[in-house]
Amino acid sequence: MTAKEREQLALAPAERELVLNSLERDQLAGLKKQDIPQRRLSGSTKILLWSLRIYLLFMMAVVLYQVLHATH
Repeated sequence: MTAKEREQLALAPAERELVLNSLERDQLAGLKKQDIPQRRLSGSTKILLWSLRIYLLFMMAVVLYQVLHATH
């Protein structure tokens, strides 16, 4: 739906509230659901996220080693 079509379908606040109150739960949930497009990340943000992923894997290995080492 384009912005122009949304403008044409726009309701007054009182009409909008009346419509929303008359909808069933699943209809209301479907109306509120909007897809959010994937955000473009900068290079530094990508590097930061990959660094955190690598750190997480490293720390998981350290904890696993400590658990296995403590039980023997």
